[in-house]
Amino acid sequence: MTEKRRLTIKIKKPVLKNFSLKKLSWKRILKTAFFVFLVFVIVGSGVAIGVYKAIMQNLPDISQLEEFEPKIITYIFAGNDEVIGEYATEKRIEVEFEDIPDILIKAIIATEDPRFYSHKGIDYLGILRAVKADIKLIFTPRKLHGGSTITQQLIRTLLLHRRQELRRKIKEAILARQIERSYTKEEILAFYCNQFYLGHGAYGVEAAARFYYEKNISELNLVESAFITGIFRGPSLYSPYERPDLTLRRRNHVLGRMVDENVISEEEAEEARGKPLGVLPRYRNVSEFAAYFNEEVRKYIEQNYGADALYYSGLKVYTTLDPKMQGYAENALVNQLRTLDKRQGWRDDKENLLEKGVENLEEVKSDTAMLSNWLRPEFQVGKVYDAVVLSAENREATVKIKDYMGYMDNADILTWTKTKNLKDLIQRGDIIKVKIKEIDEEKKEMSISLDQEPVLEGAFLAIDPLTGQIKAMVGGYSFERLKFNQATQALRQSGSVIKPLLYTAALENGWTPSMAVVDEPGEFPDKWAAVPYAPRNYDRKYKGRVTLRIGIEQSRNVVTTKILDHISPQTGVRYCQKFGITSPIRPYLSLALGAFEVRLIEMVSAFTTFPNKGVRITPYFITRIEDKDGNILEEHKIESEEVISPQVAYIMTSLLQGVVQRGTAQAVKWLEKPLGGKTGTADEYSNAWFIGFSPTLCAGVWVGHEQGNMTIGERQSGAVAALPAWKEFFEKTIEDEKETAKENDEEYVPGEFDVPPNLDYATIDYKTGLLWNPICLFPFREVYLPDTAPTRFCSYEDHLMTYDYYDSLKEKKDN
Repeated sequence: MTEKRRLTIKIKKPVLKNFSLKKLSWKRILKTAFFVFLVFVIVGSGVAIGVYKAIMQNLPDISQLEEFEPKIITYIFAGNDEVIGEYATEKRIEVEFEDIPDILIKAIIATEDPRFYSHKGIDYLGILRAVKADIKLIFTPRKLHGGSTITQQLIRTLLLHRRQELRRKIKEAILARQIERSYTKEEILAFYCNQFYLGHGAYGVEAAARFYYEKNISELNLVESAFITGIFRGPSLYSPYERPDLTLRRRNHVLGRMVDENVISEEEAEEARGKPLGVLPRYRNVSEFAAYFNEEVRKYIEQNYGADALYYSGLKVYTTLDPKMQGYAENALVNQLRTLDKRQGWRDDKENLLEKGVENLEEVKSDTAMLSNWLRPEFQVGKVYDAVVLSAENREATVKIKDYMGYMDNADILTWTKTKNLKDLIQRGDIIKVKIKEIDEEKKEMSISLDQEPVLEGAFLAIDPLTGQIKAMVGGYSFERLKFNQATQALRQSGSVIKPLLYTAALENGWTPSMAVVDEPGEFPDKWAAVPYAPRNYDRKYKGRVTLRIGIEQSRNVVTTKILDHISPQTGVRYCQKFGITSPIRPYLSLALGAFEVRLIEMVSAFTTFPNKGVRITPYFITRIEDKDGNILEEHKIESEEVISPQVAYIMTSLLQGVVQRGTAQAVKWLEKPLGGKTGTADEYSNAWFIGFSPTLCAGVWVGHEQGNMTIGERQSGAVAALPAWKEFFEKTIEDEKETAKENDEEYVPGEFDVPPNLDYATIDYKTGLLWNPICLFPFREVYLPDTAPTRFCSYEDHLMTYDYYDSLKEKKDN
């Protein structure tokens, strides 16, 4: 047999020559180790000292807490101290620790820092607990625990930042110890409760309580306190409007922490968990109430004090606004604009959601940009809102209005849409306007009628003539639609509303109420214009011999032109300027018909001169401004000027009362109050005016288009287009005066215009302006400046000179 060989590989072991542990002394080993340790200590200490110095050099001074100026809300107050506006980048209301309810303090401590009263700024047990919890969660996507105390959270918010850095953590710990040595626990809690953001623009617990519950912080109960406490950890996360389920769980977690810390019993927590969040609607304050007025206030503050003062400094701005009058003015103007709009018929200018790609109309939400007024928390009968058409037949239609179903029929559409079939006007998917007639809250149903948004604009302004205070201001149909203020900014042709200023000039330049002018067509040479001026009367009729009183009561254009021609256009311009008109006016005869553009606020201010016995007080809307500590920064000083004598002012008041009693404004003659005023209509019915007054209030209305040169509609004069809104407003204010008298067990006294001394009176014939005798048809008691009354009695021939003599006979017989 052949012998098998085994392959063997020999590996040589390495040999360390000249090495022996015995030869290495332990002393040398220890010496080397000590040297290495010393190097590490020195280097480590140097690094630590360097880091410490670097940190300490950039460490914020905790005295900044005392010097910290939070951004505080600026409040706008009405004349009755009701809040009508707020301006702030952060809605913050500071409160003292004593005002914070004990249940809220306990909820915050139990949830955020259970050992708050025992630690010195850093809770080491809390850190260990957080580390233990973090180890369990390290492989999960959940956010890790931080173990920060209330003091550390405060520092992070006010003095540092939220980035997860070792340097920030070290600074946080150092500052926490400093703050705990410098401030009491109560002071730290007050800082904490006042500074944190708590969602939806609310900073601090007081602002949060008002936003979510419209309560002062002291009125919060257990459920509400737990809810607000839960927001501290994540205001962007825990929103009751955007994530209600998550926010509810967070509130219930707070209740559980309060049980764990023996603040409340398990039974109390269980009862509280069964209750809803109960927050108020998010957009309940979305309102256009006094929007134009507030904008005037905002502009004034920003121009005179700066944006920082307006949005950060917590100013208190007290204004002249009367909330009731403001509401009446807004409703009256909007109602009239809608009425005027319907006279022009139906406009097919709707948008359709189906055409925009919306498929499920039944699920349309209020966040759709075209349905902005669905954001309002509640709907009111008589108001107009957006609606989405779900179905439309000839006689009936169904619409969606936020969470409600609306039902309409064709009962009241024929008169203004010129059709009785709803299907001819609207179709499924259309966004339309509807007016609410009835609301069934239980069934979530409404009875509605078809409406539309007017294209017309308007303005309303009310001023107290005795003080100059602006009581109501409406600058347009909708501030959301157009922020340009038609009451204070827009220049519009005044039409005949300018005439009282020119008649005043005539009275002070030799004319009397009974002086006669021949009302007839003709041309007037106008040296300021290139062509002769040929005015026409509004009704294209001419009355012959008429008095100055009849001229203004019936707004005879030719009469006014003759008067202005006699006293001179230059005199007319000068008197307009005396009355406070600052808009450019030229000395043309066309001034007699109001060809020049003026502002509503100028005209209403001018008219206040008449009931205020010749004195015009510059209108104003801010009475005083205070800083956040109550120091007065500004207090209004009344600026007044005697424009005309009390006697002339009273005579003009009497003439303007005639406009109401017998002239173009007879629609308001039955109101239970002495009233005077003047209508105005510009060329082609492009601008309609009425300005009128009582002894204690003066108000003006303008109606027209934003472009200014478009017609309102055929025959839509000041008496037709503007006067109804004025009438509705004054009806409401008179009702209030009656109600106040009734509540005080007093008889309603409408008041009278003050009569100054040094006036003469004479009984004249109303038509001829001459002294009355038995052959005269219309005896009238007229007022004059001393020694200016007529001295001649009227005759039969005088009557024949009036073109409407036979109409007068018929009028006398009818009466």
